[in-house]
Amino acid sequence: MANFPAPEWFLALGRLMAANGELFRRLGYVETRFVVRVMPAEDGAGIDEAAGLVMEGHELTRAVRLAPAQIEDFDPDFIICGRRPVWDRMLEQIARDGRPELRQTLSSLVLLGEDLWLESIDQLREDKFYRFNQSLQEYFNLASQMPSSA
Repeated sequence: MANFPAPEWFLALGRLMAANGELFRRLGYVETRFVVRVMPAEDGAGIDEAAGLVMEGHELTRAVRLAPAQIEDFDPDFIICGRRPVWDRMLEQIARDGRPELRQTLSSLVLLGEDLWLESIDQLREDKFYRFNQSLQEYFNLASQMPSSA
């Protein structure tokens, strides 16, 4: 995905989230602020990028670009960390199939803790990832509806 993890990419998903409001209302209310951190590949290719996101109710209300040094000031409930190839693989599967393979979902990858992992300063706040996981995955799955250049 060309612009991932730019705030504009997440805001475009947020507009799709609003357009698919019934799906998100069925999944339930979301109240979290989190960071998506895209780290360089194992060989060092790429840069460390992050976006801070806020979801309230059934919508994305904020998306901002964050330098790694700004993440703590954003005060996220949790940070989803992963290397660029892992994020790209998941998003390519979503673009192709509408959703990732079962073993490539946010939840599956985080539970294994190798390809994606969570960071948080507070276990109760980290728990929001698990509480809102289905809404987060459906939000990312909306990338299948975005133009490939988005």
